[in-house]
Amino acid sequence: MFNTHANDRVEYGGDHWCDVLIVGSGAGGLATAITARMAGLDVLVVEKAPVFGGTTAASGGYVWIPGNSLAAKAGVEDDIENCRRYLQAELGNAYDEALIETYLARGPQMIDFFMNEVGVPFISTKMPDYHSKQPGALDHGRSLQVEPVNARILGAELRRLRPLPRELSLFGMGISSGSDLSHFYKVGRSVRSTLRVASLLLKYGYDTVRYGRGQALVNGNALVARLASALFRLGTPLWTFSPATELILENGRVAGTIVNRNGRLVRVRTRRAVVLSSGGFAQNTERRSKIYSHPALEGEHISLTAPGNVGDGARMAESAGGYVASGIPNAGAWMPISRVPHPDGTVGAIIHSVNQGKPGVIAVLRNGQRFADESMSYHDMVARMIASPERGRPTGAFLICDHNAFSKYGLGYAKPFLSTKALIEAGYLYKAESIAALASQIGVDPDELGKTVSNYNQNAMSGKDPEFGKGTTTYGHYLGDASNPYNPNVAPLTKAPFYAVWVYAGDIGNFAGLKADQYGRVLTPEGTVVSGLYAVGNDRASIFCGRYPGGGSLIGPAMTFGFIAARHIAGAASDIP
Repeated sequence: MFNTHANDRVEYGGDHWCDVLIVGSGAGGLATAITARMAGLDVLVVEKAPVFGGTTAASGGYVWIPGNSLAAKAGVEDDIENCRRYLQAELGNAYDEALIETYLARGPQMIDFFMNEVGVPFISTKMPDYHSKQPGALDHGRSLQVEPVNARILGAELRRLRPLPRELSLFGMGISSGSDLSHFYKVGRSVRSTLRVASLLLKYGYDTVRYGRGQALVNGNALVARLASALFRLGTPLWTFSPATELILENGRVAGTIVNRNGRLVRVRTRRAVVLSSGGFAQNTERRSKIYSHPALEGEHISLTAPGNVGDGARMAESAGGYVASGIPNAGAWMPISRVPHPDGTVGAIIHSVNQGKPGVIAVLRNGQRFADESMSYHDMVARMIASPERGRPTGAFLICDHNAFSKYGLGYAKPFLSTKALIEAGYLYKAESIAALASQIGVDPDELGKTVSNYNQNAMSGKDPEFGKGTTTYGHYLGDASNPYNPNVAPLTKAPFYAVWVYAGDIGNFAGLKADQYGRVLTPEGTVVSGLYAVGNDRASIFCGRYPGGGSLIGPAMTFGFIAARHIAGAASDIP
């Protein structure tokens, strides 16, 4: 085992010198690397996995940037005071003026830099802020994505791009979370949508036969591909299968790391800084179970972050005097997730953010009672689940729907146009001809569940939900179904058979993380700077302190503070407040 001090005698494979070392290759790490390289610095990126892209590559790829120029060009009024009002309402006493003001000022600059200087084509989306009733909220304009791109942008490097998990694709094909997703929900009910889906599948099949994988990259895969392409054009090395294991400390500052490059230990010595962007600790069951406010051990919680996100950055920073700021209301970026069994005996996972708020779908706890507006944001719904005194262990809930809803939207991994037999036999999907029979299958009191569905249906017939207000928010309507005659989010459960899937309280990242300042510098518990060490992305504590203001609230700050950190390291950020 290596000691962290550079003057100790160790056996190693040699030295590699650079100005800046970035640990991790998600959006935050790549944004840092590109910005630093374009500032003239010698940059190296190391990634422990054999593929690059981290959690970003399997995400929706949204980037939440208030006040961006694309919104302004589209005629959306969003001045900085409006942004402040929204975040002040969101964060309350957790509003950190230094961090938020820096984010609001530099986020739009980051987007303009990557669009105009790097050539990354961001586009505005119709995604609304998650809390439309808050002052300063917008019904669209703050959540951005990049345009889909052909895989040839990466050339031979495509083999190192992290592929989509099978659960987050259709037969391996990525589906754009924009208009294409709505077409898939209308297959068989709309000629236009059916033709669109058929053309996408034909193109994917052709690409798979010719190239071995689909060539149309969308969402987070597209964002990573465009950033990585820019990185490679700049001649910046990206070592995969190369975990950073220890920091090198020299004269009171971080001066590099030990990197295990394909089994060969290399001292990577830095002239300026090490930037930690290793993805956080959400896959570390021991660490997360101590910080999360609900049972989060193996089998009790599911994280959709990259498998290697076990807290390498936190561990290394702590050895140099940094610390994890964990005292926030929601330490994770929550997501309802179901565990998917595969015929080969493996298990995957799928998010339920898209169908949780669809009309004809409700969520109940083990007591058979609803606990939240199912059309609220995924983060908020899981937060309500966790806060419920009836949550039980493991923390989770059943999503329940009738045949009308299932035939249109499916339920998690169960799709209406595919056989459900194997999923039912494996215990993933429950199906019954009555609510009482379904309750017996899932272990819920039949009378209680019957009462819940009956009460819900009474009001759902008129498109209302007086108990929880489902279907009354802009965000809810965005992910609902505008063609539904009752309400975009509300419809009764009346037609048999009825279906249920168990969803866990899961996450797509951690909000707790290393305490860092507005430049990204890692801080000690006393508030002093750990010299030569920065943290971005999920390695640093979220500036939103457990709140989730809009789509892209993880990647937006990751890229923005990566941009800021790189400019600060390069000495080009003296005007940052």
